[in-house]
Amino acid sequence: MKTSNIIAIILLLTVSILPTFVSAEALFIDTPFQEMEFDQNRPLPKAWTVCYPSCDDENKIDVNLMNKGENFFSIEQLQFIEEDFFEAKTINNTENVEFLFQLKNGLTHPVTRLSYRISKSSHKLELKISSSKPITIKIRANKMLLPEDIVGLGGLYNGTSLISFSPKGIEEMKHKTIQNHSEKLWHGARSRFWSFLISPGETIQSYSIQEIDPNSNAFALASNSESGEYHFILYLGPIERSALMRVSSQLKHLLYTALWDWLRWICFGFQMILAWVFTWVGNLGISIILLALIIKILLYPLSNVAERWQQEVNAIQAWLQPRLKKIKTNYTGEEAHQRTLALYQEKGISPMFTVKSLAGLLIQIPIFIAVFDMLGESIMLKGQGFLWINDLSRPDQWMNL
Repeated sequence: MKTSNIIAIILLLTVSILPTFVSAEALFIDTPFQEMEFDQNRPLPKAWTVCYPSCDDENKIDVNLMNKGENFFSIEQLQFIEEDFFEAKTINNTENVEFLFQLKNGLTHPVTRLSYRISKSSHKLELKISSSKPITIKIRANKMLLPEDIVGLGGLYNGTSLISFSPKGIEEMKHKTIQNHSEKLWHGARSRFWSFLISPGETIQSYSIQEIDPNSNAFALASNSESGEYHFILYLGPIERSALMRVSSQLKHLLYTALWDWLRWICFGFQMILAWVFTWVGNLGISIILLALIIKILLYPLSNVAERWQQEVNAIQAWLQPRLKKIKTNYTGEEAHQRTLALYQEKGISPMFTVKSLAGLLIQIPIFIAVFDMLGESIMLKGQGFLWINDLSRPDQWMNL
């Protein structure tokens, strides 16, 4: 064989395995959004890293998980399996990389095949299992989603919670059984900036949420499939609109969940403006200042109306006060009341006219709530400094509220 042919074969083999690296002991995958490592004969993740905005970004934010002792992700049916029961191979294409574990010839076990399909364009992971027995997946979220430790008003964002999606929205996770689900549902945990979610696929006829432990944010998803084929979609990634939407439009409900829908859309609008300004100036501190100026300009018509209403109320009060004082001085009881009403009718004033001055302020309050929530849940602020502030996602340590 010619030397040129040998070189060509070597190059083809090298390209075919990228970005997957295989050794005698481990399988390693490196995609733009997540990295995973497996023992070659053990069909459970050994390590899992997810990044924002991408693993190639020098300013990336990441979560590094070590699944030693299967402390955050496990499959009950594989709990006592021998390490040499499965053999692994990788399948690489333009859209994803797949780790495929198959039971070795001559061995018997309920689970015969596992496939981890990792997307190259999102934080999505598809898990497919072939098993003659029901499959139970166990999650322990406190090992992967560390809560924030913020004092003051920012403490609203502390904590990690177990959640479930339902047709009514996002709710606290509860023990329940779901039969013949026609709508894709998600279950998992969230912290301020990160979330781990799992969604059973259509091959699963029924499943139940069990073993819920709020203290360790742990739960189990027990599923049943008549065909013996189990399909799950997993999301471990940032609570950020574009990252969530790349996996499922339903996941965008993770953002600003405490607000009414119309107020959430205001948050999304401000988020888009902040991202747009940041692409131009390249500094988040300056971007927030410019966002405040833009909001001030947008609110100017409302502020102008509020100021005009306040001036009208002040003028009415200036006209009323001396006349009301005169009535109180000269009259009492029912006659004073009747003369006061006549005074209001003469000027065409409602007794509730002072509320008008408050209405102008109340119109602006939802805007301030939306800005607060948008900045509070913006992962792009994490780790970004400005002037004396080391991290824009945390309260100013010199001026705690």
